[in-house]
Amino acid sequence: MKEALGKYFGQKLIFVVRILLFCTVMYALFSTIQHQQQGFEGLMTTFLSSWRGTPFYFWIILLTLMGLNWTLESLKWQTLLQHIEPISTVKAFKSVLTGLALGMLLPSGTGDVAGRIINLKKKTEGIGVGIVSGVIQTIVTISFGYFGLIYIVQKFGLKNSLESYLILGIPAFCIIALIVIWYLRNQKKLIKYQRIQQVLEAIYTLRKKQWRSLFAIGIMRHLVFILQFCLLFNWAGVKLPFVDTLAIVNSVFLAKTIIPALNFVSDLGVRELSAIYFMRHYAVDINQVITATFSLWLLNIGIPVLIGSIWILFTRKNAH
Repeated sequence: MKEALGKYFGQKLIFVVRILLFCTVMYALFSTIQHQQQGFEGLMTTFLSSWRGTPFYFWIILLTLMGLNWTLESLKWQTLLQHIEPISTVKAFKSVLTGLALGMLLPSGTGDVAGRIINLKKKTEGIGVGIVSGVIQTIVTISFGYFGLIYIVQKFGLKNSLESYLILGIPAFCIIALIVIWYLRNQKKLIKYQRIQQVLEAIYTLRKKQWRSLFAIGIMRHLVFILQFCLLFNWAGVKLPFVDTLAIVNSVFLAKTIIPALNFVSDLGVRELSAIYFMRHYAVDINQVITATFSLWLLNIGIPVLIGSIWILFTRKNAH
């Protein structure tokens, strides 16, 4: 009884913390925009003028990259399920977008995993590989972002800054995470908990060849993210040296990864505010930065969520 109550209140506490963090980020973002010379009116002017003057082929390129992004994620999901419950490429694609759509409604990433495993027979093992999928992309994002932070710190000689503390803290966190994983793998007491054991087995039974394939897909997907972001920065009028743009883009993705969001919607504030923060050393228009980051969210989250929602709607209709 005590364990159940502790778990319940722990989940509620995490939920409250996420809401407070989301509200803080959104307040900081709105305050930043409001303190600009033209405020929200200037932001809307920049956003609309950028979209109106864009050649058609540019959107074709970005939509193609969006499709490639989620195709790679579907391939990763299909690869993870090979030794548990093989599925087709089309089914993997539908599962990923369904999870993305549910992730808009349910907190803490639970919707994403729930949507992916909804049609699986071995749902418990599916949760295990769902966790692996997220961890792989997290490792890739943190690795690229770490080098981006190092570049920014060295270029501007930042000492006693958030960036410098992250450079020291990230390796320490990774070491602790590895120790925890090793401990769980060798913890015999967990054997009596069947569901936990099934999840861990789904993780530990992956072969080395699968791990290599999964990380290769994760890296390719991250490179697609980078290309999309760089194109949108240039499109919105944010002109920086190429290496600086890469460092900032990877740092923004790092911030979005390590800052806990309530759901995919709350990623919006984190992405915009972190981009503004990392660009504070450059003479850039904040309205252009927000235009680029929000457009990236529309392409990578907004449109795929709409498609996933339509699939959920038709699936329910067919079930009835």
